[in-house]
Amino acid sequence: MPSRRTARPAWVLALVVTGVALTSAAAQAMPAADQEMPFPCGQEWYGSSRAGHSPSYWSVDWNAPDDLGKPVVASGAGVVSRVEDLGSRSYGLYVVVDHGGGESTLYAHLSAELVTVGQRIDQGELLGRVGESGDVTGPHLHYEQREDGRDQQPWFHGKSFTMNSSLTSRDCVDTPVAGDWDGDGTDEVGVFRRGKRGAFRLDVSDQVRTAVWGTNLDEPVIGDWDGDGVPDPGVRDPETGAFDRQGPDGPMPSVTFGRAGDRPVAGDWDGDGVTDLGVWRPADALFLLRSADGSVRRVSLGSTGSLPVTGDWNGDGVTDLGVFDDGSWSLRLTRADGTTWSGTRTLGGPGDLPVTGDWDGDGADDLGVWRPSTAVFTLRKAAPLAARATSIETERFGRPR
Repeated sequence: MPSRRTARPAWVLALVVTGVALTSAAAQAMPAADQEMPFPCGQEWYGSSRAGHSPSYWSVDWNAPDDLGKPVVASGAGVVSRVEDLGSRSYGLYVVVDHGGGESTLYAHLSAELVTVGQRIDQGELLGRVGESGDVTGPHLHYEQREDGRDQQPWFHGKSFTMNSSLTSRDCVDTPVAGDWDGDGTDEVGVFRRGKRGAFRLDVSDQVRTAVWGTNLDEPVIGDWDGDGVPDPGVRDPETGAFDRQGPDGPMPSVTFGRAGDRPVAGDWDGDGVTDLGVWRPADALFLLRSADGSVRRVSLGSTGSLPVTGDWNGDGVTDLGVFDDGSWSLRLTRADGTTWSGTRTLGGPGDLPVTGDWDGDGADDLGVWRPSTAVFTLRKAAPLAARATSIETERFGRPR
């Protein structure tokens, strides 16, 4: 994304240090991890620095009109390595995300955070809100891109950022989803796109169908909410916990469940043909499964850094649970006689995002991954609980990062 110098808005004039040359810092290499702006798709922010800016000139102070409380998202995928509140000192409330290879990003002076140390967070996901905590004179986001703990020149969308200029966020990433979009008994792939609004883009008989639903901060969830045999889109607000679902006749009543920062899951927990809601809580590595009557079942599985998955692993009509950890799948199901089976499978690798579906129409869900850098789905087809896949297929769908 080309950087561009713009006229300085009146609301940022106070941030500019006049009479000081700020272009003398040596340019530095683009980070290996893909980085976008730490704000939702389409938002314009003004990024400034100055001579003597702590800890370095390459630290960016981001401002926008009425910016107090505005959302801050992860500029790149990674693992939360630090969440700390220094009160009125220094960074105040801040979060650090580890992107691997010694690269990390820091988000400071927050008013709120929604993440836990050890949690895996995807690019574009909400991690906090702009604030004025710490040693500041007004609200803004202090942002750093680091290598081995040292500030580096910030890059966004493959371009180095020119300090004291405005930029529009292109943190408009896709997240994989799956469902039987055409009713043929076999699941197809799709993506939830964090554009200026939330939108599902579905691969239906080799054609793309788009369903605008939710916001670009919501987390996607797919389910047969009314038991008609057709999957419908849904989203969960990561702060309020409100699930908003699309039914065949329009919006369904909103349901609030879970805490801020929980990840949404969905499945037919009781086998009645209707998809129920649930969440996975990273801090506790805990599934909370909500039944239609409001009762909740709790299941511990995985670790803080896991990504939750659900699927009918044995084809009995009841949705089972699992977690994904950088290519390793830990699956769990409860048989009709009440006994529990657990097993592991391998598919994908670090950075991949998990997706599950009945790829071969045999009534049991299979495993799959989507690689963000290539937008390629890798789908594993297998008999229920088979130790070996019968086939591995790939399909490119969505927008690569």
